[in-house]
Amino acid sequence: MDQKFKILEDKIASAHLGGGKKRIEAQHKKGKLTARERIHFLLDDGSFEEIGMLVTHRSRDFGLDKEVYPGDGVITGYGTIQNRPVYVFSQDFTVFGGSLSETHAEKICKIMELAMQNGAPVIGLNDSGGARIQEGVVSLGGYADIFYKNTMASGVIPQISAIMGPCAGGAVYSPAITDFIMMVENTSYMFVTGPNVVKTVTHEEVTSEELGGASTHSTKSGVTHFSCANEIECINNIKLLLSYIPSNCEEAPPFLPTRVVMKNV
Repeated sequence: MDQKFKILEDKIASAHLGGGKKRIEAQHKKGKLTARERIHFLLDDGSFEEIGMLVTHRSRDFGLDKEVYPGDGVITGYGTIQNRPVYVFSQDFTVFGGSLSETHAEKICKIMELAMQNGAPVIGLNDSGGARIQEGVVSLGGYADIFYKNTMASGVIPQISAIMGPCAGGAVYSPAITDFIMMVENTSYMFVTGPNVVKTVTHEEVTSEELGGASTHSTKSGVTHFSCANEIECINNIKLLLSYIPSNCEEAPPFLPTRVVMKNV
């Protein structure tokens, strides 16, 4: 029995380590937090309950059988923000660049289902390069499932998306149809495809910032609603936004007493 507990502890430790110390250091050098650090700062202390920590991908092609990480690149669960229940998923860029696999998508869909069942907001902390190409159509089918959940949740519960890194393809289609989108200046991008592909197809040279940066989407395209200086400011803005909106379509928005100060004219 002790040996089995040791195996479990090792798997949990591996899940907390994500893609490894070197990739975590690389994440920090870019001025970005890790997926778990983002959840830590977002939710009330000690409130987070993780779901699917030890889930791994099922693919054995293209060498994926030699790279298996517990959690499969996304941390999902529920907790509270200012004592209000919320559901959250946080993509881990240190694991396969946060790319979406079949099981990765299943974890996100599960969280969205639970959020709708319990009438609580769902918050997505997105940091993903898109579909995991090694899984092909199976990965793309996972995006279709997520899009369907987005449409089912629309008008039922608040859906908030924070773009925390370079997101492309399917990784931005879903956030684009949620209720509120936040981006971080200089470290987050939203585009259908990156600058290299644009150059190959149109022979036009464009930077990531010009193509899909926070300033582009907040001042030109209108895709994003809030542009934040850094990730901590982005997380704090999510908390502030939640204080203004109800948890679901059946509830009234939060109410604070106000007073009128009369001044002599």
